[in-house]
Amino acid sequence: MGMANEGCDIHGLLIVDKPSGLTSSSVVRRLKQWSKARKVGHTGALDPMATGVLPIVFGEAAKYSQYGLDSKKGYLARVQLGTATDTLDADGVVVAKKAIPVINRIILSSVLSGLTGSLMQVPPMVSALKHRGQPLYKLARQGLEIERAPREIEIFSNELIDFEAGEGWLDIRVRCSKGTYVRSIAESIGQSLGTVAHLSRLRRDLAGGYSIDQANSWHIIESLKHKGTKAFARLLHSPDALLSHLPRINLSEHECMMLIQGQKVSGKGLGVCDTMRAYFEEASFIGLVTVDSGGDIFAKRMLSLAAAGMRGNSDFGRQGRACHIGEKNGFNS
Repeated sequence: MGMANEGCDIHGLLIVDKPSGLTSSSVVRRLKQWSKARKVGHTGALDPMATGVLPIVFGEAAKYSQYGLDSKKGYLARVQLGTATDTLDADGVVVAKKAIPVINRIILSSVLSGLTGSLMQVPPMVSALKHRGQPLYKLARQGLEIERAPREIEIFSNELIDFEAGEGWLDIRVRCSKGTYVRSIAESIGQSLGTVAHLSRLRRDLAGGYSIDQANSWHIIESLKHKGTKAFARLLHSPDALLSHLPRINLSEHECMMLIQGQKVSGKGLGVCDTMRAYFEEASFIGLVTVDSGGDIFAKRMLSLAAAGMRGNSDFGRQGRACHIGEKNGFNS
């Protein structure tokens, strides 16, 4: 996850509908500049050609970005048969052509069924994965081909939405695990049909538990670029927005202070739990905790005193937040 520093403290999660043509890093740079935020990053890159859900973390929400990276992803994709490119997508140079086979719904559904479940996938050469510290796409630009080990992925569903036999394309809806390259799925579809193929469109419609309907359009975000930090803060979900699947515990002000300061708290009869969300009196998220076999609660990944709204032993929730913290969540349950 790329991060940028300087500026104002702002903490939370922004769901962006990334437009085609922008890299994920360029989205981060623009948001940092426009919002004047000190720290901005993303939770999993989208290719420049791709559009759709791109969760952006501000400030201390970055502490929980791994949960966004690990989440299930969803994509709407168009696969073009008969043409292969060096990048496996429409941004690449055509490197091979082959006749488009006869296709129908039965044939395509059978192919997609075979590309579902636990699979081993070789990452494409044009990717952000690194070899000896160098991104593979940079090595690819130099004409180098590096051997890549196959990685286990999970395709939860691979559904045929539409197809055009004459033009040789098909639209699919994919639900998959992290680390899945839809470009490689397109290539595999072509191979299964006895031809070549590439990805001609890609839209991510699910990431971090957020759907495309919950994303902010780039037009809306651009309209705020001269309106400062507060305007962006109004769009932010709270820092716990990626953690709704975890159990929670409500704590007193004293217990919150103890945990943030690195002290343990009695678990009140709780069973062992590796990761729980901790809140001050059902309202303010303070971080992640763990409960050991002895029933004690320990800090695992906490917000800072400032980000949690705490400035002293009796100031929790009364002194305001350090600049701004997102509160658009609906996940406090």
